[in-house]
Amino acid sequence: MDPITAMATASAAFTTIKRGFQVGRDIESMASDLSRWMGALSDLDQMEKEAKNPPIFKKLFSGQTIEQEAITSFANKQKAQQQRYELQQWISLTMGKSKWDELVKMEGQIRKRRQETLYLQRERRRKFVEAIAWIVMLGLGIAALTAFIMLLKSQQANASDIMTTCRKVKCEKMDNRQMVCVFRGQNNTIESQIFEYLEFIPSEYQCKYDPNAKKQMTIQETLKAVRESQK
Repeated sequence: MDPITAMATASAAFTTIKRGFQVGRDIESMASDLSRWMGALSDLDQMEKEAKNPPIFKKLFSGQTIEQEAITSFANKQKAQQQRYELQQWISLTMGKSKWDELVKMEGQIRKRRQETLYLQRERRRKFVEAIAWIVMLGLGIAALTAFIMLLKSQQANASDIMTTCRKVKCEKMDNRQMVCVFRGQNNTIESQIFEYLEFIPSEYQCKYDPNAKKQMTIQETLKAVRESQK
Protein backbone atom coordinates (compact mmCIF):
# COMPACT_ATOMS: atom_id res chain seq x y z
CA MET A 1 0.00 0.00 0.00
CA ASP A 2 1.52 3.30 -1.11
CA PRO A 3 -0.06 6.76 -1.59
CA ILE A 4 0.55 6.91 -5.35
CA THR A 5 -1.18 3.59 -6.02
CA ALA A 6 -4.04 4.38 -3.64
CA MET A 7 -4.63 7.78 -5.23
CA ALA A 8 -4.50 6.30 -8.73
CA THR A 9 -7.05 3.64 -7.70
CA ALA A 10 -9.35 6.24 -6.17
CA SER A 11 -9.14 8.51 -9.23
CA ALA A 12 -9.78 5.66 -11.68
CA ALA A 13 -12.78 4.42 -9.70
CA PHE A 14 -14.14 7.96 -9.33
CA THR A 15 -13.91 8.57 -13.10
CA THR A 16 -15.78 5.33 -13.75
CA ILE A 17 -18.51 6.31 -11.23
CA LYS A 18 -18.96 9.76 -12.81
CA ARG A 19 -19.31 8.25 -16.27
CA GLY A 20 -21.77 5.73 -14.94
CA PHE A 21 -23.98 8.49 -13.50
CA GLN A 22 -23.74 10.41 -16.75
CA VAL A 23 -25.15 7.47 -18.74
CA GLY A 24 -27.88 6.82 -16.18
CA ARG A 25 -26.53 3.84 -14.25
CA ASP A 26 -27.91 3.36 -10.73
CA ILE A 27 -25.85 3.01 -7.55
CA GLU A 28 -26.48 -0.72 -7.23
CA SER A 29 -24.93 -1.41 -10.62
CA MET A 30 -21.82 0.53 -9.61
CA ALA A 31 -21.42 -1.04 -6.19
CA SER A 32 -18.06 -2.59 -7.14
CA ASP A 33 -16.63 0.74 -8.35
CA LEU A 34 -17.99 2.55 -5.30
CA SER A 35 -16.47 -0.07 -2.99
CA ARG A 36 -13.12 0.27 -4.78
CA TRP A 37 -13.24 4.06 -4.48
CA MET A 38 -14.18 3.96 -0.79
CA GLY A 39 -11.47 1.41 -0.03
CA ALA A 40 -8.84 3.59 -1.72
CA LEU A 41 -10.00 6.65 0.26
CA SER A 42 -9.80 4.62 3.45
CA ASP A 43 -6.24 3.61 2.57
CA LEU A 44 -5.31 7.25 1.95
CA ASP A 45 -6.66 8.26 5.34
CA GLN A 46 -4.72 5.43 7.01
CA MET A 47 -1.50 6.44 5.26
CA GLU A 48 -2.00 10.03 6.37
CA LYS A 49 -2.25 8.86 10.00
CA GLU A 50 0.91 6.78 9.60
CA ALA A 51 2.74 9.71 7.99
CA LYS A 52 1.90 11.88 11.01
CA ASN A 53 3.23 9.25 13.43
CA PRO A 54 6.02 7.34 11.66
CA PRO A 55 8.07 4.60 13.35
CA ILE A 56 11.07 5.85 15.32
CA PHE A 57 13.61 4.26 12.97
CA LYS A 58 11.98 5.97 10.03
CA LYS A 59 12.28 9.28 11.88
CA LEU A 60 15.96 8.67 12.53
CA PHE A 61 17.07 7.43 9.13
CA SER A 62 14.51 8.76 6.61
CA GLY A 63 13.82 12.34 7.63
CA GLN A 64 13.48 13.69 4.10
CA THR A 65 11.29 10.76 3.03
CA ILE A 66 8.93 11.41 5.95
CA GLU A 67 8.52 15.05 4.93
CA GLN A 68 7.79 14.04 1.33
CA GLU A 69 5.24 11.46 2.46
CA ALA A 70 3.52 14.03 4.68
CA ILE A 71 3.26 16.48 1.75
CA THR A 72 1.99 13.77 -0.58
CA SER A 73 -0.57 12.60 1.98
CA PHE A 74 -1.84 16.14 2.43
CA ALA A 75 -2.18 16.66 -1.36
CA ASN A 76 -3.97 13.31 -1.74
CA LYS A 77 -6.34 14.20 1.08
CA GLN A 78 -7.32 17.41 -0.70
CA LYS A 79 -8.00 15.51 -3.95
CA ALA A 80 -10.04 12.87 -2.09
CA GLN A 81 -12.12 15.54 -0.35
CA GLN A 82 -12.84 17.17 -3.72
CA GLN A 83 -13.96 13.86 -5.17
CA ARG A 84 -16.17 13.21 -2.14
CA TYR A 85 -17.73 16.66 -2.43
CA GLU A 86 -18.48 16.23 -6.15
CA LEU A 87 -20.00 12.79 -5.60
CA GLN A 88 -22.06 14.01 -2.65
CA GLN A 89 -23.46 16.91 -4.69
CA TRP A 90 -24.27 14.68 -7.66
CA ILE A 91 -26.05 11.98 -5.64
CA SER A 92 -27.86 14.40 -3.31
CA LEU A 93 -29.21 16.45 -6.22
CA THR A 94 -30.20 13.53 -8.45
CA MET A 95 -31.18 10.80 -5.99
CA GLY A 96 -31.77 12.58 -2.71
CA LYS A 97 -29.86 12.93 0.52
CA SER A 98 -30.99 9.52 1.77
CA LYS A 99 -29.00 7.80 -0.98
CA TRP A 100 -25.89 9.67 0.05
CA ASP A 101 -26.50 8.68 3.68
CA GLU A 102 -26.67 5.04 2.56
CA LEU A 103 -23.32 5.41 0.84
CA VAL A 104 -21.79 7.00 3.93
CA LYS A 105 -23.01 4.05 5.99
CA MET A 106 -21.57 1.64 3.43
CA GLU A 107 -18.25 3.50 3.53
CA GLY A 108 -18.15 3.21 7.31
CA GLN A 109 -18.56 -0.55 7.08
CA ILE A 110 -15.78 -0.78 4.49
CA ARG A 111 -13.43 1.27 6.66
CA LYS A 112 -14.20 -0.87 9.69
CA ARG A 113 -13.48 -4.11 7.81
CA ARG A 114 -10.20 -2.76 6.49
CA GLN A 115 -9.23 -1.54 9.95
CA GLU A 116 -9.87 -4.97 11.45
CA THR A 117 -7.97 -6.83 8.73
CA LEU A 118 -5.55 -4.95 6.46
CA TYR A 119 -4.51 -2.14 8.79
CA LEU A 120 -4.26 -4.37 11.83
CA GLN A 121 -2.01 -6.79 9.95
CA ARG A 122 0.06 -3.88 8.66
CA GLU A 123 0.49 -2.51 12.18
CA ARG A 124 1.54 -5.93 13.50
CA ARG A 125 4.13 -6.27 10.74
CA ARG A 126 5.43 -2.78 11.48
CA LYS A 127 5.80 -3.54 15.20
CA PHE A 128 7.50 -6.85 14.42
CA VAL A 129 10.01 -5.20 12.08
CA GLU A 130 10.60 -2.42 14.62
CA ALA A 131 11.20 -4.98 17.40
CA ILE A 132 13.70 -6.83 15.20
CA ALA A 133 15.42 -3.52 14.39
CA TRP A 134 15.70 -2.70 18.10
CA ILE A 135 17.19 -6.13 18.80
CA VAL A 136 19.70 -5.70 15.97
CA MET A 137 20.63 -2.19 17.15
CA LEU A 138 21.03 -3.43 20.73
CA GLY A 139 23.16 -6.34 19.54
CA LEU A 140 25.35 -4.02 17.47
CA GLY A 141 25.69 -1.66 20.43
CA ILE A 142 26.73 -4.47 22.76
CA ALA A 143 29.15 -5.80 20.14
CA ALA A 144 30.68 -2.33 19.66
CA LEU A 145 31.01 -1.82 23.42
CA THR A 146 32.57 -5.26 23.85
CA ALA A 147 35.03 -4.57 21.02
CA PHE A 148 35.94 -1.22 22.59
CA ILE A 149 36.56 -2.80 26.01
CA MET A 150 38.64 -5.57 24.44
CA LEU A 151 40.68 -2.95 22.56
CA LEU A 152 41.34 -1.05 25.79
CA LYS A 153 42.37 -4.23 27.57
CA SER A 154 44.61 -5.15 24.66
CA GLN A 155 46.26 -1.73 24.75
CA GLN A 156 46.73 -1.98 28.50
CA ALA A 157 48.20 -5.45 28.15
CA ASN A 158 50.56 -4.23 25.46
CA ALA A 159 51.53 -1.24 27.59
CA SER A 160 52.33 -3.53 30.51
CA ASP A 161 54.74 -5.49 28.29
CA ILE A 162 56.75 -2.43 27.25
CA MET A 163 60.26 -2.41 28.64
CA THR A 164 62.65 0.47 29.19
CA THR A 165 66.26 0.86 30.34
CA CYS A 166 66.52 1.50 34.07
CA ARG A 167 69.85 2.92 35.29
CA LYS A 168 71.22 2.74 38.80
CA VAL A 169 70.68 5.94 40.74
CA LYS A 170 71.68 5.12 44.30
CA CYS A 171 72.35 2.20 46.62
CA GLU A 172 72.25 2.04 50.40
CA LYS A 173 73.04 -0.66 52.92
CA MET A 174 70.09 -2.18 54.71
CA ASP A 175 72.14 -4.39 57.05
CA ASN A 176 75.39 -6.35 57.00
CA ARG A 177 74.07 -8.77 54.41
CA GLN A 178 71.85 -6.78 52.03
CA MET A 179 71.66 -3.46 50.27
CA VAL A 180 68.90 -1.78 48.28
CA CYS A 181 69.41 -0.02 44.97
CA VAL A 182 67.08 2.28 43.14
CA PHE A 183 66.96 2.28 39.34
CA ARG A 184 65.28 4.93 37.23
CA GLY A 185 64.01 4.69 33.65
CA GLN A 186 62.07 6.72 31.10
CA ASN A 187 59.30 9.04 32.33
CA ASN A 188 60.22 8.52 35.97
CA THR A 189 59.89 4.75 35.88
CA ILE A 190 61.34 3.67 39.23
CA GLU A 191 62.23 0.20 40.47
CA SER A 192 64.05 -0.92 43.58
CA GLN A 193 66.10 -4.09 43.88
CA ILE A 194 67.63 -5.80 46.91
CA PHE A 195 71.08 -7.34 46.49
CA GLU A 196 73.18 -9.53 48.72
CA TYR A 197 76.37 -8.00 49.99
CA LEU A 198 79.19 -8.37 47.44
CA GLU A 199 76.65 -9.46 44.80
CA PHE A 200 77.19 -7.94 41.38
CA ILE A 201 75.03 -4.82 40.92
CA PRO A 202 74.39 -3.84 37.29
CA SER A 203 74.56 -0.21 36.31
CA GLU A 204 71.47 -0.68 34.15
CA TYR A 205 68.98 -3.35 33.06
CA GLN A 206 65.67 -3.71 31.19
CA CYS A 207 62.74 -3.04 33.50
CA LYS A 208 58.98 -2.77 32.98
CA TYR A 209 57.93 0.64 31.68
CA ASP A 210 55.81 2.29 34.37
CA PRO A 211 55.62 6.06 33.65
CA ASN A 212 55.23 8.40 36.60
CA ALA A 213 54.44 5.52 38.92
CA LYS A 214 56.15 7.23 41.83
CA LYS A 215 56.67 10.75 40.58
CA GLN A 216 55.79 12.17 43.98
CA MET A 217 58.57 10.19 45.72
CA THR A 218 62.22 11.12 45.84
CA ILE A 219 65.02 8.57 45.70
CA GLN A 220 65.52 8.93 49.44
CA GLU A 221 61.84 8.30 50.08
CA THR A 222 61.93 5.24 47.87
CA LEU A 223 64.90 3.81 49.77
CA LYS A 224 63.21 4.55 53.07
CA ALA A 225 60.02 2.80 51.97
CA VAL A 226 61.98 -0.30 50.93
CA ARG A 227 63.88 -0.43 54.23
CA GLU A 228 60.65 -0.08 56.21
CA SER A 229 59.00 -2.86 54.20
CA GLN A 230 61.79 -5.24 55.21
CA LYS A 231 61.31 -4.70 58.95
